[in-house]
Amino acid sequence: MLDLALDLFNEMKTDGIKWNFVTYDTLIKGLRSGGRMEDGFKILEIMEESKEGARGRLSPYDSVLYCLYRENQLDEALTFMTQMGKLFPRAVGRSLRILSLCEEGAIEDAKKFFGQILGEGGVPNVLVYDHLIHGFCEGGYMREAFELMNEMVGRGYYPLAPTFNALISGFCRQGKVSIALKLIDDMVVRGCKLDIGSYNPLVDALYRKGDFQKAFGLFSQMLEKDIAPDFSSWNSLLLSWCQETSWLARQNMFQVNYLLQQIAEIRINFSY
Repeated sequence: MLDLALDLFNEMKTDGIKWNFVTYDTLIKGLRSGGRMEDGFKILEIMEESKEGARGRLSPYDSVLYCLYRENQLDEALTFMTQMGKLFPRAVGRSLRILSLCEEGAIEDAKKFFGQILGEGGVPNVLVYDHLIHGFCEGGYMREAFELMNEMVGRGYYPLAPTFNALISGFCRQGKVSIALKLIDDMVVRGCKLDIGSYNPLVDALYRKGDFQKAFGLFSQMLEKDIAPDFSSWNSLLLSWCQETSWLARQNMFQVNYLLQQIAEIRINFSY
């Protein structure tokens, strides 16, 4: 469908139909949703070279910014946003201010500034959402972080795995393991690739709660997905086994042997 849209875009020029801002913005948004970053950049360049241009509207630039974020090119995304400051100095200045406050750990100030922007009708970009969510999680503002993630998704911005992981870790620190487990399911539904940072906080929290069955299941799931556990994961597992020999005795020994084989293989790999 996106190829067809690009063909129609080119046919408009052939037929003498003028492209306008809506044409550019709609196409760039579609390319953003389809992960077609390079094509999005090309259309943005065509728009900038045209007389129509963006006319002071941020939307197509935010779409390209999201493409960079979605490809996990975070340094490039920050550079692109900084360059946007030449066209949108006030909006970019505010965004950079929030990013700076989050990095300084001044979450209360960042939250107030964010509220002020929303109150004045501003539309935050994906980097602002991402930094605020991480900042809220580090500060223990988990309800705000979760609500902000939902708002982010509502604007068509889907978080990367590290952002989900920050929420998972934050909820686990507060003992809200059931919410963290739901986030794992949410990540899978949204097509996010799970990594060691997704599982480690949950495995550790479940072991500490004494819910060895779920912890054992998650650990096995990690191995099935070819996610190599780190020392923290193995330590949690082995310490729990030592403390809960009665639980271990009730388990399927084929599963236990499988995990022990994995431990041996990991140890061999680390030794090299």
